[in-house]
Amino acid sequence: MARSPDPVTKRIVLFFGGYERGSADLQFRRLVRESRRFDATWSVRTTHRAPVFDETAQALVWEIETKAKNWRVKTQFHYCAWNDLIAADFARPDWKSGPAGLLALADFVATGTAFRYFRVAWRYGLFFAYALVLVAAFAALALLATGLVDFGLAAVFGISLPWPIVALLAVIVFWLLLKWPGRILHIPYMLNDWHFARLIARDRHAAYRDRIETFSRLLGGLMRDRSADEIVIVGHSLGAVLAVETVSGALDRLKRTAGDGPPVTLMSVGSSLLKVGLHPAATRLHRAIETVLSTRGPAGDIAWIDYTALVDLLNFYKADPVRVLRLAAPRGPVLRTVKIRAMLGEQAYRRFRTNYLRLHRQFVMGNEARTHYDFFMACCGPMPQSRRIESQWSAVEDFGPDGAYIPANGGPA
Repeated sequence: MARSPDPVTKRIVLFFGGYERGSADLQFRRLVRESRRFDATWSVRTTHRAPVFDETAQALVWEIETKAKNWRVKTQFHYCAWNDLIAADFARPDWKSGPAGLLALADFVATGTAFRYFRVAWRYGLFFAYALVLVAAFAALALLATGLVDFGLAAVFGISLPWPIVALLAVIVFWLLLKWPGRILHIPYMLNDWHFARLIARDRHAAYRDRIETFSRLLGGLMRDRSADEIVIVGHSLGAVLAVETVSGALDRLKRTAGDGPPVTLMSVGSSLLKVGLHPAATRLHRAIETVLSTRGPAGDIAWIDYTALVDLLNFYKADPVRVLRLAAPRGPVLRTVKIRAMLGEQAYRRFRTNYLRLHRQFVMGNEARTHYDFFMACCGPMPQSRRIESQWSAVEDFGPDGAYIPANGGPA
């Protein structure tokens, strides 16, 4: 068997988070906090430098130094910020955001996309149905409530409300239900999320398109950085869509400018790429996927590894986008599954097992136990992504109890 590749000492990471309202600074604090759990699990020590926001690249950038008994890695971490686009959705008044979200749900049903969710990953279909069923239930309750009011007035006072008044009352009751208990059940959040997904599927979000261009320029420049051993692009949840489109945009730029930088790996985790990809209008995303999987980067093919979990309702478990979308690409991503129960540990898993958002977020948080998938080890550890892809369990077996990196087939690092 071939000798294990040399350990990484410098890595560049671009991270695309999901559709969350939290600011870039909040995400930084969360990553620092979760890295402490990573330190304890793997017997390592992680230090974060103060972050600096790069206005030109729209990225929060900082250096992470991670070390253990026989290795040290410096990671240049780029948090690619698009939280301002999400904040703009939540800044809209209810009379705009509510109808836009309802239109999005109707679009995904009318185009058959919702039915494709059930065919490809029925759990994700249930996630879509959750919002649709609750909205329909609120509408039915609003109609029932106003009908009872009208009936009561007719029975007691012998009068009946004009239909425009009844309709207006129904809308008001429906709006109140969306505000509460809808807010507790995350319905306004979901309506904004589906509205955003619809816009990018139909390529009608100009600010999003501009941001992809910005991120593509950033990555295109980094892909010519010979000082790094490798580049890892991580896309979590809906951030996987941004990651794929950014890599595709950077590759388009490199066709015009030759480069010989480090190897590049795209890592989609808990991906909802097919949330957008299964929409028939998402042809731009389809081309981006084909570009990533068909174009040779400056150091060879772009590696793509996709991690999903059965208990995560918000990802498409074991779904190969090339096969599902019938794309003209010579290969698909390397598909890997993870067990969130093992990542969290039994006690924590029992605490969070009904919190589907928290389980989904575990892909980018610190693990309580050593498993072959660990967000921080992939971003900050010495193992090259090529080794991680070649041998899944080496991601655990190549590390000693004291954190030392000892590749099984290559001797001490």
